[in-house]
Amino acid sequence: MTPASKAAAAEADVRAATAREARDPSGRKPGPTPSRKEAEAARRQRVTQTYSKRESRAMASRSSRSDRMRALAARDNTPEKALMRDYVDARFSIGEVLLPALVLILAISFLNTVLPQAAVIGTVVMYVYVLAVLVDLALMWRGFKKVLAARLPGTTTRGLLFYGANRAIQIRRFRIPPPRVKRGEKY
Repeated sequence: MTPASKAAAAEADVRAATAREARDPSGRKPGPTPSRKEAEAARRQRVTQTYSKRESRAMASRSSRSDRMRALAARDNTPEKALMRDYVDARFSIGEVLLPALVLILAISFLNTVLPQAAVIGTVVMYVYVLAVLVDLALMWRGFKKVLAARLPGTTTRGLLFYGANRAIQIRRFRIPPPRVKRGEKY
């Protein structure tokens, strides 16, 4: 019997036990009461159910992922953060390509055997690019504060700068939660 079929059989037993415990609205039970031996065997199977390493790892991964998603949803479920996400997602930011650009600049700087000045040129280009990203983030923050004051007056901006900056420098397809608005679309 494969581990998957063992797990399926165990789930079927649990469902059957649950169905037996469920009562009919008329007050009748669905079938005969299981004998003590059967009840103890079912309980023992539920308690001492063993899983392979792969199954237990998969179950732990599923539960931790659902816990993380629940925590993310609770953290990101404020109107000001939703507005920040939509504001960032609606505009193009040069920070979106920061990581790929830095990898490319680093690769160019390793060409110093072919071009001796490549390391210096790569370093200068990297600093100029990072400075451009910071200027873009400052402009994004300035525009967002105006939108926030118009849409949600009296809302605090605490934590929103870093939240927006973090989202603006992520590659669009890897943002969590995923973008709701398209580029250029009204948010």
